[in-house]
Amino acid sequence: MTRRLARAWVPALGLLLGACSEEKSPFDGVKPPDGLQYEHETPWTEGSTVPPPGPGGRVLVTNSLDDTMSLLELDGATTPGWRELARVPVGLNPVELEGPHHTAVSPDGAFYYVGISNYVPGGGSGPHGAHGTGSDDGYCLKLDARDNRRVGAVRVDPNPGDVIVSKDGKTLYQSHFDTLKIVEVARRGGTEEEMHARLAIIDAETMTRKGMVSVCPAPHAIRLSPDERTAYIACWSDEVAIVDLTALSEKPRRVKVAPGAGTAIAPRHQPYALAMSPTTGDVWVSSMASRELQVLESATNTMNAARTIRLAGAPMFGDFSQDGKTLYVPYQGVEALLVIDAASGNIQREIDLAPEGCLNAHQATLTPDGSHALVVCEGDHVGPGTLHAVNLADGTVVNTVRVGIFPDSVSILGGPR
Repeated sequence: MTRRLARAWVPALGLLLGACSEEKSPFDGVKPPDGLQYEHETPWTEGSTVPPPGPGGRVLVTNSLDDTMSLLELDGATTPGWRELARVPVGLNPVELEGPHHTAVSPDGAFYYVGISNYVPGGGSGPHGAHGTGSDDGYCLKLDARDNRRVGAVRVDPNPGDVIVSKDGKTLYQSHFDTLKIVEVARRGGTEEEMHARLAIIDAETMTRKGMVSVCPAPHAIRLSPDERTAYIACWSDEVAIVDLTALSEKPRRVKVAPGAGTAIAPRHQPYALAMSPTTGDVWVSSMASRELQVLESATNTMNAARTIRLAGAPMFGDFSQDGKTLYVPYQGVEALLVIDAASGNIQREIDLAPEGCLNAHQATLTPDGSHALVVCEGDHVGPGTLHAVNLADGTVVNTVRVGIFPDSVSILGGPR
């Protein structure tokens, strides 16, 4: 794969300081205006020999530093001996590391979607760097769950972050955690408005872009309101962007996460992950630098500082119980899973994952019956990461599975609802 000449990339914004054209995707037969080819002609044409997902559901883990997906059968998660079913390649180019980052699954379990971030350090000829500092455009891929073959793709902006799908499965939302843009604009004395990255709104059937909305500097996690008329997005600039999806021509509202919050150049909180209550619609913001969980109340779209929870480590991607009463949040540095009463904000329990080999806990996803949490841990970014199945009733880890290098998401495809 031949790529555009790389701009000089810089280390991640947190180390230094604390988009894309509207051309069609190369997959529709239209070459980019510079005449270069952006993908291998027939990547992974053989598909995989992995059996298709059964009625029990399948667990998907993105391994961002070895361009693979770990596949596990959900049925075995709660019993001893759970193991990886297969590890399948994902990407556009078989010989270059491209950094798959986060997944979304279609409601019917027929497809899953993966962001290709193009940030991997030392990733061959591509202009890659640390997460958020890739200078090449990213992609969103659509894969058939039956054989893990790519069936569609769309080119998006640099540094894809989170990707989610609407309840009807028709629309994808892709953020772009573009910290490199912040650095480049700051170096030339530009405005914070120029640092804004965009939210891609994608037709999930055709894998074409329906809209690109400028939201904020380095947006990452996305959550939709229960009626799906509003998108909430965590912004590196110590903000939550609130996007009215019924009025995309209007500028998104941006709310600072705390009094005295910082800026895109010098953030004090660094919002990164979100969790939304299924009952109240309140948005819980995981801020890495301040090590705080902050709450945006959906009734007023304002932050309630009185509900802030200060932690000993950096909170990451959590998940709510179906009744909205309990929030489960992994946090790094301590390597534990917090069990939080959502109404009071009290920490009910802290489940220690470190003795089971967890390093850099990243995301917790509850099983469909709510009895267990699947927690993915990044590891040291050199060797394998881990996936842990946690019994929430007694707070024990019942299974630990080694997966690929730097796993950064865990999702469940299909299974009982």
